[in-house]
Formats: sequence, C-alpha cells, structure tokens
Amino acid sequence: MDKRTEGAWLLAHSKNLDHVSGPGALRLENISYAGKIGRLYNVLRRGTNQAKSIVIDAQSVAALCQLNNIDLASRRDGLRLLTEAGRVDVSADGSVAVLGATSVAVLETATDVFMNSGASRDEHAVLTLSEAVAARPVSRRDAEEQIGDEFKLKSTQASGLIDLCKQTALIDEETDQDRGILFNSNTFRDKGRAKKAYFILQALKVDEGARLSELEELLRTSGAVIDTEAERILGPDLYKRLASVGYFDRMEVNNRSESVGYIALPDAFQRYGRPFEEDPVDDAKALLASLTYGMTRSSAGRGRIALPQQLLDALIAGREIGGQGGITAIGQDYRELERRGVVQVNPVSGSRFRMRLLKPDVGQLARTIIVGGRPAEEAVLLGSGPATGFRGPDEVRKDVRRRNTAEDRAFVANALDQIRGGG
Repeated sequence: MDKRTEGAWLLAHSKNLDHVSGPGALRLENISYAGKIGRLYNVLRRGTNQAKSIVIDAQSVAALCQLNNIDLASRRDGLRLLTEAGRVDVSADGSVAVLGATSVAVLETATDVFMNSGASRDEHAVLTLSEAVAARPVSRRDAEEQIGDEFKLKSTQASGLIDLCKQTALIDEETDQDRGILFNSNTFRDKGRAKKAYFILQALKVDEGARLSELEELLRTSGAVIDTEAERILGPDLYKRLASVGYFDRMEVNNRSESVGYIALPDAFQRYGRPFEEDPVDDAKALLASLTYGMTRSSAGRGRIALPQQLLDALIAGREIGGQGGITAIGQDYRELERRGVVQVNPVSGSRFRMRLLKPDVGQLARTIIVGGRPAEEAVLLGSGPATGFRGPDEVRKDVRRRNTAEDRAFVANALDQIRGGG
C-alpha cells in the first residue's frame, strides 16, 4: 500500500474512532493518533496559490481543533511533529504559520506519523484489510485467513480483530444464511467501479437494470441529483438497497427545520487517481453541498448563487468573493466549511461578509462534478433559512443500513457476492 492510500485510511478511520472508547479504542490508538495529526494538518493547511504562509492565532487554532475532535494532547504533539517536518512554524505566542500544502502532503504526513508510532500488527492488519475489502468484497472466512497468514494471527485473534472493526464501524459485514461478506464505503470508489457496477447490473431484473441505467446517465450529465428524484427513478426498494451497498454517494445538507439529500456517483469527486485518496474527509463534498444550497434555497436578497462554475473559478484563483459590500448568506451558509478550514469568512459591515477559499485543491475537486450551471438544481425541499450542517456519504449510508429489512440484506449480500466472484 502506498503512503497516500495508507494516509487516507488513517484519516478516515480516525474520524470513526473519535466516537469509540474502552479497550477497542486502546487497541487501535495509533491509527486514531496518526489520523488526528493528519486531520490537524488538513484543518490548518493553506493552498499553494497563497503568496505567503498564513498565520493562524493560537485561539483560532484551538477552536478549529475543538470543532474537529482533535484533543489537546494530539494538538500539541501534532504541532511539534509538523514543525519538525517543516510543515508549519509555531511562534512563542502559540500562533501557527502554515506553509502551502496539498492533500497529498497531509496523507503522507499521517503515514509518517503512523510508521514512527510503534503501531501494532493488529493496526497494520486493519489497514491491510480495509484496502482489501475496498478493492473487492471479501468473505469473512477468506479475510480471517488472509490477515492470519500475513500477520501471524491465530484464527481467534483474526476473528476478534474483524469483530472490532465492525464494532468501531471501520468495516461492514453483510450476512445471509451461512454467508458473511465484508465490505466498506469505498467498494465503488475506485478505478474498478465500472466493472463492479456491471456485475450489479447483471444481477438485476430487466426493468431494474433499465431504471439504474437511466439514473446513471442522469448523474453523468447533471453531476448530482436530488435523492427524491433518484428514488422516483429506481423505486423505493431498489434505491434503498443500492444506497446500502454504497453504489452511489448520498449526502445531506440541512437547516434548522429540514434536511435534503442528493446523490452523486462515488467516482465523480476526482481529478485523477482514486477519489478516496483525494478527499478522505469529504471536504469537496461539503463545499459542493454548500454551493448547492446557495443555488437552490438562498433568495436573491441573501445572495443566491447563479453561476457556480464561475464562482469556483474565482475562489480557486485566490480571489475574495462577495463584492464591495459583502453578502449576507456568506456569513450564514458556510459555517461547516469554516469549521473544516476550507474557507475564510471576513466581515464587511453588519451582517454582510466576503469569503476566500483556503484550499484550492478542494475547490478543483468540487468543480469536477459541477456540470454547466446545474448541480442538483432540483434540490428545493429545504426552507430558505441558513444552512447549518452537512453529513457525508459514509454516515448517511450507515443510517440506511440500520433500517434494512431481511429482503434488503439478502439483496446486499447477493450484490456483494456478485462482485466478489466477478473475476
């Protein structure tokens, strides 16, 4: 596994481990730690189109870390390690000067921290297994044999480690009768997606296959569609089952009264390579969600987005948007992106603000899915109040899985089995 891929797993898994305590958390503490250092760097990093390093005051650094579940010990250790690596400079007053960096630097830094942490064989086995089941679903029996042989684990140890991965939501398992098949949210998020999709298509009834092909074409031409439209095309059962297996990415943006979902193809968020390595913490998806909200639910008076491609072009070029007098919506609808360190929102006067993109590569990634001027243009279900949150595809898929019926689980098991045995 190369450093970029390993770093992506560290960042993604550490987010899940934020919610885990007890013996399980201790057993995977180096994954959690290295991932947090990577997430710290990702939150603080600034894009390469900045003319000079940007200084973040100590209070802002602390606030960013608290909002992103990066504890005090990880912050202190992380800043020390990032300083030693020449990634940041920390002054005597605690302010941090962040040098230009890309997501690749973040991933490689996380891997370096992990490799120097004295990680256990269990932790290395977890990363190996995560990558294996992303490439292709694996039977539980085969997975136990693979990590048992490679990492010299007894069968009971291998089985227990897989149970731990399930309990901590690092890996998913679908069972049907005597079958147990392991998979995760990245099954359809790699260069082999077309082949995997073909095996799914072959397993469907003729009318189901036609409906899925219709939705695929719509997603390829529109970039993203409202989830109710996808459900109308597929039918409720097929929609839920394909969402459960991770066939497409479903994301949510919400305000105080409602939430709306939209879907995109898992391989859409990429410029090159695998989209998982390019956006392991869903920054580009959060940016697209915010832009979609601004296009569809913000009034003209607040600052409706009419030309998203041109807006992104300006942001990626390093220009501050919001005009001379500022825009109200900028101060309300981009709080999630502020939390992630993707944008910097600057007050102009009263309730009006301007905004600058801090991570051009995130903007470039979001731009790959915007086709014309219509990303998820039909997403008009929300009220017109300020956007308050975003949920990424992994979190949303888990909610769908919790509501699966026996018939749904059988479909998922069969679909995974088709991919697993598909050559």
